[in-house]
Amino acid sequence: MSIYQRLLQYIKPYKGRLIIAILASQGFALFTALVSATLYIIINGLQNKHEVVIRQIPRLEWLFRDDIRFPASWIPIIMVAVFLFRSLFEYISQYQMASVGIRAIRQVRNDLYAHLVHLSHDFYSRGRTGDYISRILNDVGSIQGAITDVVSDLVKQPFVILYNIPMVFFWGGKYALFAVMIFPLVAVPIIYLGRNLRRTTKKMQERAADITAFIGETLAGIHVVKGFNREEQSIQRFNAINKTVFDFFKKTVRITLIQRPLIEVLGAGGAALAVWFALEKLPPDRFGAFVISLFIFYEPLKKLSKVNSTIQQSIAAGTRIFEIIDSKPSIIDRPGALNFKEPVREIRYERVNFTYETGKAVLKEIDFNVKAGEVVALVGMSGSGKTTLVNLLPRFYDPNGGAIRINGQDIRDLSLLSLRDLIGIVNQETVLFNMTVRENIAFGDPDASLEQVKTAARSAYADHFIEAMPQSYDTPLGERGLKLSGGQRQRLSIARALLKNPQILIFDEATSHLDTESEREVQKALENAMQGRTVFVIAHRLSTIQRADRVFVMQEGRIIQEGTNDSLLKEGGVYKRLHDLQFNA
Repeated sequence: MSIYQRLLQYIKPYKGRLIIAILASQGFALFTALVSATLYIIINGLQNKHEVVIRQIPRLEWLFRDDIRFPASWIPIIMVAVFLFRSLFEYISQYQMASVGIRAIRQVRNDLYAHLVHLSHDFYSRGRTGDYISRILNDVGSIQGAITDVVSDLVKQPFVILYNIPMVFFWGGKYALFAVMIFPLVAVPIIYLGRNLRRTTKKMQERAADITAFIGETLAGIHVVKGFNREEQSIQRFNAINKTVFDFFKKTVRITLIQRPLIEVLGAGGAALAVWFALEKLPPDRFGAFVISLFIFYEPLKKLSKVNSTIQQSIAAGTRIFEIIDSKPSIIDRPGALNFKEPVREIRYERVNFTYETGKAVLKEIDFNVKAGEVVALVGMSGSGKTTLVNLLPRFYDPNGGAIRINGQDIRDLSLLSLRDLIGIVNQETVLFNMTVRENIAFGDPDASLEQVKTAARSAYADHFIEAMPQSYDTPLGERGLKLSGGQRQRLSIARALLKNPQILIFDEATSHLDTESEREVQKALENAMQGRTVFVIAHRLSTIQRADRVFVMQEGRIIQEGTNDSLLKEGGVYKRLHDLQFNA
């Protein structure tokens, strides 16, 4: 139950509403208990026709020595009053608890998303995006009932039982013992089935996450699915995963639904035993009130059995939620981290080593320095460590050995915010958001003016196609910007980096999706943007790095050659071989 207790911590900020709900629950429980007294009065009025005559109320003779009489015409007023106040208090209680619950759920989802965003890159390399989406949507949705309905019932139903037990004994006397003694037996199926339900629900939620992940992968790669005629195979895989979810869901429904009938049967057994003995001993009005009080007594028990089912399901969902919330980012600010505010004069990699969790060394003894304003190109075969090398600079990962320094300061001693403010990145895989063109370009500086956005777009040679759009810079791009060509998306990404105006630029094959004419235009823009900045360029197309100040050739995680384009061509080796493959093929 520690998981559920953690979930309940989210309702603490709303104590005022919770207190109102508890007080209203007291009123609801009281008037629910008075329902049996109302039936007593109705039957008594039927017996006496024109008036209600209550003689010697059992166990209250000391309080009411004389008969209580009032006209039978009062009965409808009493009925309406009892159910009116009962409904009013129930509405207040449920409304306040629902308000508490939906606020708590909103905060859980906010916390989960915020924590996911702050987790480091290595966390995402271990999991699936679809699974994380499923936890934010499905798992948080699964705990909503546990915080709204369950807390409401936990607050309300025990009071209904507590207020009604005296009524059961008041009307039934000693015969009520037969009904109440069944009460402990009700807990047996609730506990046993609840444990089984929690295990089954957790498995169902894990498989539901598989569905979300599979749908995301399929739709993201739908052109591949269609291009290879794999539609039917994809449908079959989805159906197989969906069937396992259905099987688990069917089992949870079976476990959940069986609890209420079991409690009803047990309750009916105790009530039948009590009625058997009371049938000939109690007058009609007391007997009727006794029977209805038994029904009222067992109804909260049935609701509490549903509460247990919901709690078990929420524990399974909460476990998956807190698995993420309890995960710690591996890249964090050190105590006393410095805010870097000075101009970048030098970047130095000092004997840097790096290994991913797979255990294979990706970078080995990387050692070089870059002066401010230099343009450094990284070339090499795929898997040689180029992208990993530049990913260490903004601390997407930390090296396993050695250090990276800016102006002599270890970047691990700098605050992440100030470090990443220095750096602009254009990746090979362009990422655009479901926003307008202007918002995408100004993503790194939301306060940028429209003129600044236009200037960045012109520098990236993107202004002409943007202005041809229906709403120009206010045109929504849609999901991932798929309405644009690959070259257009890349140029928007370059404009976004340029608008940030960073001291350090990282281009991971930034012109790879451009046609020859666009590449020539953007290359000119990049050369202008590089003035006065320190630039790292990862290049597969060697035509893009002809004017780099230095070229580092990487192989199996090491820098094996260093020089300018011309000097490396004269030197021969790996660089010349790569050059010849591209230009002399």
